[in-house]
Amino acid sequence: MVDNHSMKVAVFSPTVLPLDGYGNITYELVTKLITSDIEPVLFLPESQKQTVAELGLNVETRCVLPNYIFRIYQPRGLKFLRSYDASECDVVHSLFAFPYCIPAMLSARKYKKPFIMGAQGTHGVRPLTYFPEKLLLKSCYKHAKAITVPSAFTQSKIQEYAKQQYPIDIIHNGVHFDRFQKQVDTSAIKNAYPGKKILLTVGGLWGRKGHDLVLRALAQIKEKRSDVAYVIVGEGNTQESLQELSKELGVEDMVDFVGRKSGDDLVAYYKACDIYVHTPRVTGLKFEGFGIVYLEASACGKPIVAADAGGIRDAVLDGETGLIAPDGDVDAIADHILTVLGDEDLASRMGAAGREYAKKNDWNAIASQFVNLYSQVHE
Repeated sequence: MVDNHSMKVAVFSPTVLPLDGYGNITYELVTKLITSDIEPVLFLPESQKQTVAELGLNVETRCVLPNYIFRIYQPRGLKFLRSYDASECDVVHSLFAFPYCIPAMLSARKYKKPFIMGAQGTHGVRPLTYFPEKLLLKSCYKHAKAITVPSAFTQSKIQEYAKQQYPIDIIHNGVHFDRFQKQVDTSAIKNAYPGKKILLTVGGLWGRKGHDLVLRALAQIKEKRSDVAYVIVGEGNTQESLQELSKELGVEDMVDFVGRKSGDDLVAYYKACDIYVHTPRVTGLKFEGFGIVYLEASACGKPIVAADAGGIRDAVLDGETGLIAPDGDVDAIADHILTVLGDEDLASRMGAAGREYAKKNDWNAIASQFVNLYSQVHE
């Protein structure tokens, strides 16, 4: 076994920009590895050079990987079928699956290093359904000494579509818990919705994110309560259609699209809301592998209303930190929201339980699990 103080880990990722899921995971993990006395060497696409410069990361970074592509048969796909110099590293870790697991696996094999790969959700499963990506991804799974996923749902889908029982460990995605314990001013947000109970959703405005389900539930809620506002944080290509839907449903006056928020502004929205509502759907093999936003809301002590889609049950404990409706069930979503709004004690208990659950999934604890894994595979 290599002592942690001298262990160097090659970390392959498509991004380190902490504004989206993959970038946030990469940024948080590599910065926590440093404090765990692991020396990460971050392999990124060429397009990440400016991002790395702006972040000022105190991590050795090599922006040498090809930029992301969806299908490997493109001419640019050949760039993924090569190795990169990981000779001085003790472990090679591809944080995510397709396509960056391919050069990571080839690099590990060339330099005879143990290979670990992660699979967050869609990109760990969907490529198993078409050729030649299926062969490449299965090869990565086969040669990995350890495979990590954030949820039991992702684990089961990989095994189902690969038709193999790989040894897969569940390591949740983490939350920067202390960030959400800061005292922030929420008065401007609350004053914008006087006398209202605030429902909040944070995330990209894409079809499978399920904002439309909440709008349809809102139409039912409006029949029983007039004191509800639905605040949507995020940007995306469905905003116009969602606005049109809110008009059709007669809930336009209850809905506010506030755009993308970050930093303390985002924390303030979480803290200002009464319920965090996020109801994505599974669309084919496109699904949420976990859902960091749930832990962020829980870290702020907020009760959750979610949908049973993808890896949600690893991020939300049904009946403890929130209530989970069946995938796509508008009636159940509306009922759950009304239940939490109508029971302050329940909302308080779920918020408190959520805060404790988020604390257990702080990035320091998650990074420690990876440090242990690195030691195990290097034995």
